Amino acid sequence: MLATLKELKQHKVISEGDYYFAQLIADKQPDELPREQKNLAILLAALCSYSYQQGNTCLFLEKGLESNYFNLAYRTAEQHYLHIIQEKIAFLPIECWQSSLADHIAFTATPLEKVAPLVFQFNALYFYRIWQDEYRVAHYLQRAVQRGAETAPIAYEQIQAILMHYFPAVQQIEGVNWQKVAVATALKQPFCLITGGPGTGKTTTVARLLLALQTLSACQLKIKLVAPTGKAAARLTESINGALTRLAQENMAISADLIASIPTTAQTLHRLLGIRFFEETPTFHPNNPLPLDVLVVDEASMIDLPLMAKLLQALKPNTKLILLGDENQLSPVEAGEMLGALSEFSQHAYSPALTQYLKAVADIELISSDQGSPLRDHLCRLHHSHRFSGDSGIGQLAQAINQGNVEVSWNAFTHFNDIEIVDFDQVALLKGDNPSLYSQACAALVVKSAVEKYTDYLVKLKALQQQSPILNEQQVGEILVLFNAVRFLTALRVGELGVEQLNQKIAQRLQQKGLLDFKHERDWYLGKPIMIQQNDRHIGLYNGDIGLFLGQGKVWFEQGQGHYKTVLASRVPNYETAFVMTVHKSQGSEFAHTCLVLPTEPNTILSRELIYTGVTRAKQQLTVFSSAEIWKSAVKNPVKRQSGLNQLLVELFNKSD
Repeated sequence: MLATLKELKQHKVISEGDYYFAQLIADKQPDELPREQKNLAILLAALCSYSYQQGNTCLFLEKGLESNYFNLAYRTAEQHYLHIIQEKIAFLPIECWQSSLADHIAFTATPLEKVAPLVFQFNALYFYRIWQDEYRVAHYLQRAVQRGAETAPIAYEQIQAILMHYFPAVQQIEGVNWQKVAVATALKQPFCLITGGPGTGKTTTVARLLLALQTLSACQLKIKLVAPTGKAAARLTESINGALTRLAQENMAISADLIASIPTTAQTLHRLLGIRFFEETPTFHPNNPLPLDVLVVDEASMIDLPLMAKLLQALKPNTKLILLGDENQLSPVEAGEMLGALSEFSQHAYSPALTQYLKAVADIELISSDQGSPLRDHLCRLHHSHRFSGDSGIGQLAQAINQGNVEVSWNAFTHFNDIEIVDFDQVALLKGDNPSLYSQACAALVVKSAVEKYTDYLVKLKALQQQSPILNEQQVGEILVLFNAVRFLTALRVGELGVEQLNQKIAQRLQQKGLLDFKHERDWYLGKPIMIQQNDRHIGLYNGDIGLFLGQGKVWFEQGQGHYKTVLASRVPNYETAFVMTVHKSQGSEFAHTCLVLPTEPNTILSRELIYTGVTRAKQQLTVFSSAEIWKSAVKNPVKRQSGLNQLLVELFNKSD
């Protein structure tokens, strides 16, 4: 089996890591085992590693797997390996795999009693450490629900007064005020997940919640704000400051002391927990928990399973946890999809107990059901978008994408003025004859559009430079406004329509037009946009930050609310040119005009979540570069990560009933 896996590694079907983990299992298993059993153990080791690299926390052992090991069914040149693999395990049926390896040293079906590298649970196969993380997350949620049920009686009158104060009658909206529901629910529960699309007011909701919590508390609560990345933490800092400023301006009689009790600076999860490279245990862990009363975590959809497990383990039992996110966005880069698993519990209505509480404290009537999981009462979704009006094409398009309405989503481009499609099929005559020329022609359409849209900020910069080589903050602000008015996003890093080649071609074309001047692409030329690739806390730059080189050896970065940071070009950490960025890097950002570029050929990275994330970066205008075929295939392709978290939670809550 190892020889076969080595060939698959050479064909780049599996990774070096997949192969060497299988080799490790092969080296450790007893020689006296039957050959087919040893081959099965080696195969499952490689399959588990391969599945984890695809973002799955486990590998479902179900019919169909044996006809598509390592996705070989989609690789014409390597399909014959499927039969070879089956021969090496003597065509053992998949339902017999677990029993065949019941006594194998590398496998366990009772991980609480026997520790082994690979775990059988729920008819799935896990790495032990990943099973352990999933188990820890599930048990945290179970304990949080139990604590919510065991809390002392709540002073309804006090909560009612606070909700009336922060949600005055003059601000009542049509239909259910889901922000009010979320605040009321989070005041009651020790754990609450608040989800919603762009512009639904997640940060404003949490600002109201934190003010309410401090008002209710007899002593000042210790609160922290965190996000998965430095860029996301910077955005949360800006958003929470803006929300508190707006609330203070709404004449809510919020005292200066109360405002001062709310933290306005967010940090990364890694910094909060004290996670360091080459150190397995963070500073904060179960035996040294975080000294916090309330923790708010933004962009929770970006958090992978191992990091989420570390976070939950580091919390004291009485720490209130508020997660914010959009479950329809891209899943984490690494394995795990906690928001997706939890969203499945939102199918039923709230329990009668919670709906009675909401009626009493918020005067909101909701239908109830006793059929849902107890976890349902800890989940809130904000439905009303303040960014997109009812006649917004961007909003309607995002909704159609989420619902998987392929034809509706494609046809939407012809019905709204704020969304536009640049159909690659206009150069489709080249497709059949020469796919390479077709890709180049499509890339030329993107480059032409980018050059047109980026001309404004460069013309402005040249005009100001002719007046004086030293720019003041007002002039820098004018240039950054023009540059940030549009952003090009692409699904891929490499290829004709990937970040690397598009950035190169756009810079070259702008140079040909006399708008840029450089000899080498790595030169610091006037007007060069860059994106930071790694965090540097000492100078306050984070992965994803975007800046412009505006002469005098300095790069300017927008800090929000009209503030700017300058950093010497010589001190800037790793970066790349940023006329174009990936959709992944754009998460949490928003641009007045977003241009989304899709590839010309099918690609496994294309998904409904990627399209939704790219579309919802646009605030006012959206342009999509794609063919109908690629667009439709992506919209009808939701990410389906394999995880046992949902099943584990169901089992735990059934046991506790």
